[in-house]
Amino acid sequence: MNVRVHLDPQTVAAAGSALAGIAQRMADDIAALETTVTGPAAPWGDDESGGMFALAYQSVLGHALQALGSHVQQVGEAAIDLHTQARAIAAVDAEAAAGLTAEPVPVTAPTTSRPGDPS
Repeated sequence: MNVRVHLDPQTVAAAGSALAGIAQRMADDIAALETTVTGPAAPWGDDESGGMFALAYQSVLGHALQALGSHVQQVGEAAIDLHTQARAIAAVDAEAAAGLTAEPVPVTAPTTSRPGDPS
């Protein structure tokens, strides 16, 4: 079976940038959640039943925040992988084009910024 796949480096890089934005929003939301639930405001109340709930809740809070942080890290790594793949696709395309034309073809990197690069 002959299957053709078309991967546009610009589109792949744009997907990486979008995913990096999602990872950043996730990290910001988790930080806000952590501030709220560990802050002095005691969102569950300061009465006896609120105190009992807080004990049960806080016993799993650390694990839950760690799991959420792990998800953010995985999304961020996927964003970086997409940018790396976009560069690799552009390089292979340029090499293949140079082989067909017998002329050197400059590699044009995707114009979308890589996560963590200054804009």
